[in-house]
Amino acid sequence: MATALLLALTMMGQAPVAPAATPPSDDYGYVAWCFGALGGYVDLYDQVMPEVTRIEKAFPGPDGVEASLKTYPEMRAQARTDMKIFTAAITAAERASPRPISEYGGAAVKKGRSVWTGADSANKARLAQVWMSWSPPGDCETRAKALEKRSNILGKALIYNAVKPVEPAPEPTVASMPEPEAAPPVEQAAPPEPVMTPAPSPAIEVETAIASPQASTKAEFVIDAADPKPV
Repeated sequence: MATALLLALTMMGQAPVAPAATPPSDDYGYVAWCFGALGGYVDLYDQVMPEVTRIEKAFPGPDGVEASLKTYPEMRAQARTDMKIFTAAITAAERASPRPISEYGGAAVKKGRSVWTGADSANKARLAQVWMSWSPPGDCETRAKALEKRSNILGKALIYNAVKPVEPAPEPTVASMPEPEAAPPVEQAAPPEPVMTPAPSPAIEVETAIASPQASTKAEFVIDAADPKPV
């Protein structure tokens, strides 16, 4: 635990932990702090392993030196897996937050890494002993998974409630375009009334007929002196 490191190095007179190393109380800050502390643990692996190997050989466990040394690479691999879980939770929280919080998260990561402040100047044997017994708080993974789940739900809610852009109205097709209204009929001038020429009066014809001498319907006899026969 981080508190074990603080207690051990305080007793050595080489406490690497500042008060700012205390994890934040909120889930996002807490998980970011776990990420920083676990990252510092992984980064010290190559530095402490020579001394860890010497200690394991000097004080072998019941299963032997090889079995004991095998656990440290496994612990480093598990730490890297846990850091991926923390990263996923931190990323989900930052995406779901309505305001920028990455700056606050970065500060929390630095607080976590400050757990290992002074490791470069500490006694190798004592630092190796503290490193061998350290592990992140047990609720780091639990709170990280809960944070990621809650953030994903919140993120979906924010997307759902976002104002949707107004889609432009579709352009009318030929089939949907209204037919143009028929133009009102143009009023035409009435055709001129025909001029009636009056027929000639029958009286005139009668008079004309009377005035014109007609041949008599009765046979007329002309006496030819040469030929006294009637024609």
